[in-house]
Amino acid sequence: MLIGAHKSITGSIDKSIERALADGCECLQIFVKNKNRWEGKPLSEDEALAFASALVKSGLKVCSHASYLINPAAVNPETADKSFISFKDELSRCDRLTVPFHVIHPGAHMKAGVDAGIDSVAEFLDKAYDEGGFSVMTLLETTSGMGTCLGHRVEEIARIIEKCRHGDKIAVCLDSCHIFAAGYDIVGAYDEVFDEFFRIFGDKIKVFHLNDSKKSLGSRLDRHELIAGGEIGEAFFRKAVNDKRFENVLGILETPVETDYKEEIKKLKSYRGK
Repeated sequence: MLIGAHKSITGSIDKSIERALADGCECLQIFVKNKNRWEGKPLSEDEALAFASALVKSGLKVCSHASYLINPAAVNPETADKSFISFKDELSRCDRLTVPFHVIHPGAHMKAGVDAGIDSVAEFLDKAYDEGGFSVMTLLETTSGMGTCLGHRVEEIARIIEKCRHGDKIAVCLDSCHIFAAGYDIVGAYDEVFDEFFRIFGDKIKVFHLNDSKKSLGSRLDRHELIAGGEIGEAFFRKAVNDKRFENVLGILETPVETDYKEEIKKLKSYRGK
C-alpha cells in the first residue's frame, strides 16, 4: 500500500505537493476547491499546469475529495441542482489537474428510503458523465451509517455501481474508521471482512482512508482518531499495509493531527514487513 495523507491547497494548489513531500508521503489527497462552498475560485491554466507538472516531477500518486456540501442523493430540488453543478465542476477540475480519482460520499437519502437513494445516486453519476465525458473516476466512499447516509453497507455501494451505465468510471474508497463504526469487525475478523470486500469489488478498490476510531465497533459514529490510538488499534493497520491486495491502493491519512502527518506516516511505514 502507498502511504500518504490529505494535504492543504492553501496558497496555490501545487503547494499541496510540497507539503506531501515534506511529510514523507508516497501519495496525497486534496480538495480541488473550497470544501465548504458550492462554487470555487476559477482554476487558471497556469495553476493547472503548475500542479500537473509538479505532480509528475514528484512521483506521487494523487486523489481528490469532493466538497462536503454535495449530496448525490438529495431530495430537495435546490440542493440537488447545486450538488450536481458543483460535482461537475469538481470533475472538470480533476481532469485539468490530471487527478485520476475523485472521492465522494454516496450521500443521504433524507428519509426517501435506501432504494430511492441508490437510484438517485446512480442517476446523478450517469448524468454527470453523460454531460461531461470526464476521464476521472468517481470513488464512492464507505460511510459509518450516521442518519440516512448511504454506503455503510458495501452492498449499497455495489448496487449503485451496478445501476450506473458508466459503471466503468465508478469505483470504491474504503475508510477504516467508517467501516469499523458501521459494524464490520476489521479487528477480530480481518480476513473474513476483506475477503468479502474483494469478492464484491475486486480491483475497484482504489483508495483506502486510514483512520483509527474514537468510537466502538458498530457505533455508527464517524470520529477519527490517531493511528493505533483508538478502538481499532495497531494490529489492523499492520495487516492492512502489508496486505498484497492493497499493493497499488492509495492509503490516505485523515487522522486528527495537530500540525503535520510526519509521525503518522513514519508509524505506518514502520509496520511494513512486520
